[in-house]
Formats: sequence, C-alpha cells, structure tokens
Amino acid sequence: MITSLENKTVKELTKLHQKKYRCSSFLLCDPEMVEAAREHGYLKQLVYTGEIPFEFENSLEVSQEVLNKISKRSDLNCVGVSAMIKENDDYGNRVMILDHLQDPLNIGRIMEEAQLFGFDSLILSEECADIYNEKCIDSCRGGIYTLNICHKDLLNEVRKLKQAGYTVYATGLQENTRELHEVESTEKMAFILGNEGSGVSKQLMQEADGVMKIDMRNIDSLNVGMASAIIMYRFRQ
Repeated sequence: MITSLENKTVKELTKLHQKKYRCSSFLLCDPEMVEAAREHGYLKQLVYTGEIPFEFENSLEVSQEVLNKISKRSDLNCVGVSAMIKENDDYGNRVMILDHLQDPLNIGRIMEEAQLFGFDSLILSEECADIYNEKCIDSCRGGIYTLNICHKDLLNEVRKLKQAGYTVYATGLQENTRELHEVESTEKMAFILGNEGSGVSKQLMQEADGVMKIDMRNIDSLNVGMASAIIMYRFRQ
C-alpha cells in the first residue's frame, strides 16, 4: 500500500488533472465512470483505499490521504485511469456536430442526451473544449464510451456527410430558417450546434442543407445543452 504523498506514481496520477499531461490516459473520479470504463474495456488502472470495489488485475492500494490527493476530493474510495477513446468514421444514422463549443460541461451533457435519445455520433471541431476535462467526464454518464466521438475539420466533414446521404441542418437565425416542427425526419440526419456565444460559423451555415430554430416565447436563445436535448428528442431514433 502506498502511503507517501511524494511517491512518484502518486505525483504522475495527480498530474492527469491537467490537460498537458493527458497524452494517452485520463483520470476518472466518479465510481460510475470507473465501472463504465471497465465495462467497455478502457480501464487501465484501478486505484483504491480500503475494500477493493471489484477485482482488477492492475490495481493499486493507497491510503485515504493519498487517494484524496490524487482525486482532489475526500469522499471517494477509488479512482480509475482510463485509456483515451478510439475514434472512427462509422457515424450511424444520427449525428450531432459541435462547432467551437467552449464549455466542457455542455459537451458532457450533450453526450448524456445523445445516449438517451438514440444518437450515434458526436463530431467535434478541433477548437472544442477538451472532452477529457473532469466536468465533461463527470456529466456524460458514460457517453464517452458508448458514442462514436471524433474530432474533424467540420467543413470537410459536412460535405462528406452530404455526399453520403445525410441531411444536415444548422441551428441559427436566417431569413430561410425553419421552425423545428417544420423539419421532416429522414433516415440519416446531422445537426450542427454552434459556439455558446457566436453560434454556428457562417461557412457551416452556408454548407448545411437548411437552418432551423426552436420556437420559444419570451427569450431569444437557449443554453446549447438544452437546445441539443430538444433537437435530439424531436429526431430521436
């Protein structure tokens, strides 16, 4: 059992809170996420104190004080180290495209919603917030492991999706914007959500097959996480 706060392994694990040290692994400080990582074959190491939560070959027992340091919390009996997810181009029939989203909490919530409403993939621009940020991981409810999540040049990817038979809609306000209930559901659909402040970029708006909005009263805009939930519910599989 490791009891020293100065132990080299403890220091390395603690560094995973910082993006620059997450080269191939990231830290899980939620027991449900640790279990999800194990279930989907991504768990690399289990770090625990007291009674081990489940048998795992690469397990490390530490003192409560050491675990508190690693997790930066005082209410846990285990944390996990996860491998980063594998990206692929098998998008399925329902795709959500995220353009420059900056809040990792919003991205995590969209992952959770995508699971709930049967969406298959999330395509993120390279400028989006880090999906391995703790706010994203803790709010995604395992979505990082169950969805196909990838980072792409969005303009090129939208063109590829259209060529592959997807109907692509951007969200926003233009002269030709249609309300959500006016948009017909098709077999293969993709939806573009824009930055929390500036919305969908002009180029992507022009490249999309159409632009749509959510009809609302008394307010002009919704949080992107709430907007995504409404869209995914409307076009759920």
